[in-house]
Amino acid sequence: MPIEHAERIAQSQVAWAILFIILFFLVVSYLIKTSNRREAKLMEFYDQSKADSKMREERLLAHLDATNTQFGRISDTLVDVQKELVRMNDRMDSFERGE
Repeated sequence: MPIEHAERIAQSQVAWAILFIILFFLVVSYLIKTSNRREAKLMEFYDQSKADSKMREERLLAHLDATNTQFGRISDTLVDVQKELVRMNDRMDSFERGE
């Protein structure tokens, strides 16, 4: 009698429905856990990328400041060179005129 009873349970749609529901919840639970782990990894990656980006930005701004300082010095040097060329041109003009 126990074998016949087990066969009736195995052939019952209720038993298969219960097994399906249990399996469904197990799969959903697994997917939620996996999704949470992936989200945590993505957030960690995002935070690390944000920190790296901030560090790169600070380095670029420091380099930009140094470059601007150098351009200022170059500009001052060019002004001095231009003044010297004007002075030399005036001297050449006065030399050519015989003064």
